[in-house]
Amino acid sequence: MLSEEAPRAQKTGEAVAEYIRRQIAQGELHVDDHLRPEDELTAEFGVARTTLREGLRILESQGLIRIRRGRGGGGIVTAPDLERLAMALAVALQLEHTTVGDLDDARQLLEPQLIARLARSHSDEDLRVLDAAIDATARAAEAGDAQAFGAASTILHETIMERAGNRTLATLSRLLHELVAVYYERSAARADQTTMRRAVRSSRKMLRLVGDGDAEAAEQHWKRHMSYTIEAQDRAQPLDAYATD
Repeated sequence: MLSEEAPRAQKTGEAVAEYIRRQIAQGELHVDDHLRPEDELTAEFGVARTTLREGLRILESQGLIRIRRGRGGGGIVTAPDLERLAMALAVALQLEHTTVGDLDDARQLLEPQLIARLARSHSDEDLRVLDAAIDATARAAEAGDAQAFGAASTILHETIMERAGNRTLATLSRLLHELVAVYYERSAARADQTTMRRAVRSSRKMLRLVGDGDAEAAEQHWKRHMSYTIEAQDRAQPLDAYATD
């Protein structure tokens, strides 16, 4: 069967992986589904057990399945881990000598688009969840707790991504956010109470614009808001998504 699905030059193990990967992508296999037993799969694909296992290891390395060992084990479909993808992307970007500022510029192209999309189409629940996330930043600001403010601000950005509705933009934004989250928290942790309160007021203005359905004003406002997210001295740093002080 694989000879009909894969180019001649492709290794058979890779062809096994490609076939199962296509089944997952097309919804024939779902998260938490168990792959059929190895003897059934080897018979279906017409390959040796070692070749089948090579294909399964490829899928496991891509975060598409996990292999459970022992009796009753086998492959189980999983959702790709964004943190793992972000780590791989971070290495690739580091090899290109990417800076934190360069990555943040990319985020600033995406997240305001999500805000505009929310302004054009949102539910009362979307507004309620965003309001709750902003309230968390406000409580931290009033307490003068910069560390808590940084964590709450990160959650606010994540909430915007979750609520925006466009899965492609949201996933790309979330992936980039994984890479620079440590810098956002570090920058917020250095903020004084006046700066934190100003950021809260800016977030509340964003929410009002979204609620009013003013997509253009909401997008432009959030672009200005995000331009202050990472301080100048951090923007020039080489990318290290998992750096700590």
